[in-house]
Amino acid sequence: MGRFDRLLAWFALLMGLCAAAPANAAGIAPACHAFSSDSVTYAELAARPAEWICRSTHWKAELPVGWLRFDARDWRGHMTPVTFVTRITKFDRMTVLVVRQHGSAEAFEYGPADVTPRAGRSVFSVDLPPLPDDTSAVVVRFERAWNAAVLSDASLSDDPDGGAWPAAMLGAMGILIGLLFAPVIFDCAIYSVLRQRFVLWHGALVLAMMVYVLSFSGMISVFFDLRIETIAALNGLAPALAVAAAGFFVVEFLEPGALSRRMRRAVVATSLLALAVCGTVTVHPPFLDYTSHQFYFLGFLPALLVHTAALVQAHRRRSRSVKFMIVAWAPVILCGAERIVRGLGLYGAPPLIDELLYIALIAEVVISALGVADRMISLRDQRDIARSQARILGDLAEHDPLTGLLNRRAIEPRFGELCNAGFGAFALIDLDHFKSINDLHGHAVGDDVLRAVATGLAPDDDTLVMRFGGEEFLLLLRGAEARNRAEQRRQSLSRHIAGRVPGLDRIVTASMGLIEGPPEAMAASGFQEIYARADKLLYEAKQAGRNRMFAEKLTLFAAPLDERRAGERRRSDRRQTAPFRPSGTDPRSPA
Repeated sequence: MGRFDRLLAWFALLMGLCAAAPANAAGIAPACHAFSSDSVTYAELAARPAEWICRSTHWKAELPVGWLRFDARDWRGHMTPVTFVTRITKFDRMTVLVVRQHGSAEAFEYGPADVTPRAGRSVFSVDLPPLPDDTSAVVVRFERAWNAAVLSDASLSDDPDGGAWPAAMLGAMGILIGLLFAPVIFDCAIYSVLRQRFVLWHGALVLAMMVYVLSFSGMISVFFDLRIETIAALNGLAPALAVAAAGFFVVEFLEPGALSRRMRRAVVATSLLALAVCGTVTVHPPFLDYTSHQFYFLGFLPALLVHTAALVQAHRRRSRSVKFMIVAWAPVILCGAERIVRGLGLYGAPPLIDELLYIALIAEVVISALGVADRMISLRDQRDIARSQARILGDLAEHDPLTGLLNRRAIEPRFGELCNAGFGAFALIDLDHFKSINDLHGHAVGDDVLRAVATGLAPDDDTLVMRFGGEEFLLLLRGAEARNRAEQRRQSLSRHIAGRVPGLDRIVTASMGLIEGPPEAMAASGFQEIYARADKLLYEAKQAGRNRMFAEKLTLFAAPLDERRAGERRRSDRRQTAPFRPSGTDPRSPA
């Protein structure tokens, strides 16, 4: 069974456990509800039957006090309820009234610290006082509740655990929460290899969803002893953080050009707006009262609409990555829209709707993780292509396009490294009377001659060959007999060119200026100085009649200035009288 099949199996298990829950888990719903000011008593409200709403389609609170009435006839013949269960939210005070058939009522007051959070859903429970046989109704009064769901989702239960899930359901939820943590590890591993910001935003999104599922499912109460105000704050803040992280994730995740600049700005702006508005309402600042809870749900609307529009635009622009996001986000967007409408108090919903939201969130995390993996593979392929292109461009920049030899740009920055690698001979070669070949035979033949020179100089592991432009070439040699090897290459050029380029009217010869010395002395002198000295020797070889080599040997010590000048004069006198030596021996004294 593959990973996807196993995931579907866990989902099926969760849904099966939901279906297998006891039939009375849903509890006894209120028969009617009402809203009033602080000063109205139950006796006064009971005398006004027209103010009671005996339908479940309107839960929007305009007044500070909400009332719920549970009729005893709804549990007659069944087990008597023992707990009151409802959605976790902030409220000032809660009162339970046990109404007798003769009209008297006994009141029991509770504060937020007196209720018990339950694992399984984001609910708390309160133990009901003993209900006499002549009980006609149980009435619950809430003062300044910050969420209409505390009324719409309320029920009485005969379960002493007050709506908590059975152990099997909690185990399944724990496994699914564990699935949420896996993508966080996955994101950290990927970010350590390919540092893309959208991986961090995806990790933040997943963490926010984990906190939300932990708090909203009530699983957090298994691990921590938290007051309902803290759980309610986590319930409110985690979705706001998730929406904000989702906005930045979509901007960074989609391919360049998938979203217009205006759309990208709108996504970021509405994400920050959701975080600012919803986060502010969640912390319940003193300047806001209980009626501000509607702004919490309305704060999500711009982000919900703009994020949906962004997915549509990216799909129209043929984004590959957005396909993963559409599949992953569609259930969450639908569930989120339902939660916004329900949170405004327009209607109530059974607990199954919330449980479907868990499935949607976990599916979003898993599918978006697959999208992240696909995007990373795409980025890796793009990176490899870019590196390959950069390497090709680098090779083109460092090679002569005509001959394929290295050029000056490839050698000059690395000259010191090459000297340290043992290259101690620097030979500058120039073809004699090359301009006449172009003039008489054309540039095409001249190019053939240059290509023949490139092959005739025969680069190998101990001989690097470069073209410096025009008809000028450079040899860097190392090893024994470097000077003689350079001279042999120079002398063989005429024969090699004649064999490669037929039809020339004359033998093509070459002149050479060579500098030889210990590699450390060559490196210490630097490329520019060695090149200048070799170029001077090449010029002197040209002046002496061409088709010859002039060489000079460097030493590690620097002679006094007067001695160097005297030595230069003596060498100049000898060069003027020295005959051509085809053997390539040095006609000069060491410098």
